[in-house]
This record gives sequence, C-alpha cells and structure tokens, in this order.
Amino acid sequence: MSSSTLAFAEQGMLYGVQMFAQNHDVGLQSTTTEEAKVVWKVFHNSVTLVLIVPDDGCSDVHLNTLLDHIFHTMVMFIGLDTLENIKNVERLRRDLKVCFGVIDFLLVNSEFFGGLCEAVDVLACPENATLQEPLEAFINSADSTFGCLHCNGRLVTATDKWWSLTGQEMTLLAAFINTLPTGTSSDVPIYLPHASPKVPHRLLSISLLPGVIVSVLCLDTPTLADAQATLVEPSWRAYVESLRACQKASLAGQHIPKSLSVDSGILGFLLVNTNQHKCLSSCRLPIQEGSAADRRPLTHSRRRQVLNAFYRNTVGTLFPVCHSPQRTDPSGDTSSTFSHTVKETYMHAKDHKCYAIYSNPYQLFVVCSVAVPNYALRSISVDLLNTLSKDKVFHDRRKSS
Repeated sequence: MSSSTLAFAEQGMLYGVQMFAQNHDVGLQSTTTEEAKVVWKVFHNSVTLVLIVPDDGCSDVHLNTLLDHIFHTMVMFIGLDTLENIKNVERLRRDLKVCFGVIDFLLVNSEFFGGLCEAVDVLACPENATLQEPLEAFINSADSTFGCLHCNGRLVTATDKWWSLTGQEMTLLAAFINTLPTGTSSDVPIYLPHASPKVPHRLLSISLLPGVIVSVLCLDTPTLADAQATLVEPSWRAYVESLRACQKASLAGQHIPKSLSVDSGILGFLLVNTNQHKCLSSCRLPIQEGSAADRRPLTHSRRRQVLNAFYRNTVGTLFPVCHSPQRTDPSGDTSSTFSHTVKETYMHAKDHKCYAIYSNPYQLFVVCSVAVPNYALRSISVDLLNTLSKDKVFHDRRKSS
C-alpha cells in the first residue's frame, strides 16, 4: 500500500462517506479494501479523525486506541474547549502543528510499546529506588506533588501523584518529553486530557544529563530559570553517578537489571501491569553463544515487529483490553467470543515462537527462538513472569501499599 499523501478528492471522499452515514443514523466505524483498513472516529461531535493502515487482521480496538491517543494529544496541547468550539479552521491547523512531534512518535513502530497498550514504558535498573529520594526532594522544592524522571523516553521513577494519572496521560507526557531536543529544557502549558482538559498546568522539563530529564507539573512558580539555578543542584548533586548508571543501563537497551536471570531461548518480551498502566519490554536481550537463540537468531527490529503483532493479535480477541478507567468510548470495548477467561496462548511460526500469559494484573508476551521446544515455552514464560513481577521496580505497588 502506498504511504503517499492522499489527494484532496480522496480525503473529501473519506469524510463524505462518514457524513452520509451519520446523516442516515448509521454509525460508520471501519471498512476494509484489498490492501488497507479505514477507521473513522468522531470526538465530541466536533473533530473527525480518519486512520488508514495496512490490513493485518488485528482487532479494531488497537486502531481506535491510536485515534484516541491522537485526539488527546491535541487536547494536551491546545485544550478541549478549543476543539469543541472550532471558530477558525486555518488557525486551528496552525495551532495543531505543536502536536505533530508526539503524533509522529505514536505512529512510528519504535522500541516503545506504551502507545499500543496504553501504559507508560518503564526502565528497570538498580538505581530506581536510589533516585526516588532526590526526585521527591526536587518536586517538593518546586512546591508540587507531580513529578517524574525519564531516561531516553522510559520512566525511571515518579511520585505517587504522577502514578495517579491515567495510563494515557503518562504515555502522552512521556512521548512529549522524549521528543524534546537532547540536552534542552522546556516550560510549556499542558492540559491533562482526563484530569484537567480545560485548565492548563505548566510542565517543566529539565535535562540533567543527555537523555535524562526530570519533569514537574506546577502552577505559576517556579520559573524555569529559577528551577535550573536554585533547585536542581541541591537535589541532584549527590546522585550524578546514579544518574549516569541509569543512563548507561538505558543505552544498553536491555531495560532490566543484568542480575535478573532470563532463559537463553527468550528473544524479547513485553510485560504489562494493567493496574498501574505501566509496561516493561526488551528486544535486545543478549544471546549466549551456542544457545537456542544463537542457532536461529532474529534481528532486533524483527523481534519488535513480532512482539508488536503478537500483542495486537492477542489483546482484544483472547485477552481483555485494559483502558484507563476514564476512557468510556464504546468502540474501545471488546466482548470475548469465549465463555471462559483465556489465561494462556501460544503461536508457532517459521522463524520464532510466542507465548502469552494473563495473570491479573499482568499480561506477559514472550518471543522465543524457534529452537525452543514447544513443551518448554510455558515453563520459561512462567519463570520470566515470576522473575519480573517480583522485581522491586515492576511489582504491583497497589498490592504492596
């Protein structure tokens, strides 16, 4: 399917079909062509978004999630009032340019899975607990309770109030922070799509090291200049080495501590905590020479592609979809075709095998080497789930509190 820009006549046709259906009291949600799937979604009877993607047979719920992310990215930057009461289309187009960086980030099939599963990507490293103290000190000095630390797009640690944001809000904020130019700091007005869609807050994001950014949601004070000049050094000066260790762990690409034991046949995984709307993933696990994975290797990009497709084919058809509680759109609900709850499933292809486990509040998706025997898929996946869910970074905070 060509990815070139649609002609104006084609755009008009897509909107015209939707309006024709709407005028005849028909809810047009999606359709397919020989190569593609087209999905329509109307927000607040004001904004209509149309998404065109290659048809891979996956549930529409993931396409509706993407459209929901795109609309709420617009809300995050220009506010819900502006979108509900559009007075000047040309001005709106200019105002929406600020959203393009985050929207492009959501559309690209990258190493991040947060947009797909409506959960913020996290980094698990030994420094997570250590860096909680300076973060709390910095956020308190900024007279706020909402703050977090990101490293190359992944959440390292956050305050309890930040964790109280919806999965979508944390995901979109992380996407914006990740699009900031390396080494720069920013002070921008942000509308929280669910908590405060009509009243903006200030999001201060300050670069501590390349790729390491501390962010705080605040009101009129402090200014960015004051925060950089008087608040950063007292809170973070003694933790520079911990920040560097965290930065190094992120650049290595494993996203989990080296001390954690992972079976050599596992090529990649995605673990989602559906209670806290956070996810941990890695497609760059080291391959041991002579191991099952070494005998039939997959490139890192191929591992990501397989993991992404496996998630989309499983969630919404076999496993339940876990949206933020504030999201109530009916198109996001998917009824199971089974009379029982599916707990586990697996898939076997020519160059890989996959296994998934649903153990509330966790959903685990594993990509294994094709050399791993079928009988071993479940045991190594269960071992991985037990290992990761017991880690201090990824345990269910709500259960332990």
